[in-house]
Amino acid sequence: MASRGGKKAGRFESWWESKSDSHFQIITYVTIISVALLLWSIIFFIIFSGASDPTKSNLRNWTWLGFFFGSIGAFYVLPEFFVYLGERQILEDILALDSRAEILRRRKEGEDAAIMLGTPFMARFRGLLELHEIPVGKKLGTESRAPNRSSEGSDFMSTNGWWNDSNSILADKLPGMKALDNIKFHRSAIIASAGIVGFLIFNSLRGLAVSSTGARDHTIDLTARLGGEASFHEIAPHFDAVSMLLIGFFGLILYSTKPAFSDEEEE
Repeated sequence: MASRGGKKAGRFESWWESKSDSHFQIITYVTIISVALLLWSIIFFIIFSGASDPTKSNLRNWTWLGFFFGSIGAFYVLPEFFVYLGERQILEDILALDSRAEILRRRKEGEDAAIMLGTPFMARFRGLLELHEIPVGKKLGTESRAPNRSSEGSDFMSTNGWWNDSNSILADKLPGMKALDNIKFHRSAIIASAGIVGFLIFNSLRGLAVSSTGARDHTIDLTARLGGEASFHEIAPHFDAVSMLLIGFFGLILYSTKPAFSDEEEE
C-alpha cells in the first residue's frame, strides 16, 4: 500500500490513490479493528472455551468470521501501519529540530514523510520550513501551521491542565479524528473511562451484587457472565480475566486523555 507501482491501476488501486491524503488514517483504524477482532477471538476460544461449549454456538460463527477478517487485516495492514508509524517518527524528530542546518540536511527526508502521512503533517512541516525561512516546495501545498502542537498550547496547558486541554495523547496518536480535539468529547472520554474503571475496580474489590443476607459483598464475575455460566457471583474481592482486560483497556484510554506534551518535553 505504501509503495507505488508502475502497472495500470485497478479499481481498488485507483480508489486507494484517490485517498492518498487519508492513507495513514485508514491503515491506523483498520489495524485497530483487526487487532481488536483477533483479541476477542482469542478470549472467546481460549478463556470462554467457545469452540467446544454448545451454549456459545450462537457466537461461534461470528467469532470465526471476526478471526478470519482480523487475521487478514493484521497480516496485510499491520506491516504497513509500522511503516507509516516509522515515517511519522522520522517527521516528529525533524519537527523537533532547532538547527536550520540540520533541517536543511534532512529536508528531503522530512518532505517525503510528510507527503506520505497527509495534509496535516505537510502543513506542520511547511510551518517548520517557514519558521526557519527555508524555501518551501509546491508538493507541500499551501496550508501552514506551527510545527509542534506543544508550542501552540504550552501556556494554556500549564494553567488549565488535563480537564481543559483537548490536545491529548489520544488526539495526537490517532490521525484524522477531529472529534478528539473537541473539548466536550475530550471531557466525555475522561468521565466515561474513569467511570468504567472505577465501576470495575469497585465491583472487583467490594462487590456490586447483593447476597442472600442482604449484604452487597459479591463480585459479578464478567468472565463467567459472558461465558453463559449459571453462577457468576463470587465473594469479594474477586478478579476475573474479562474485568482485568477491561480495567487495563479503559485505564489506557484514561491515561491517553492526558495532555500530549508535558512541561518537561517543551523544555
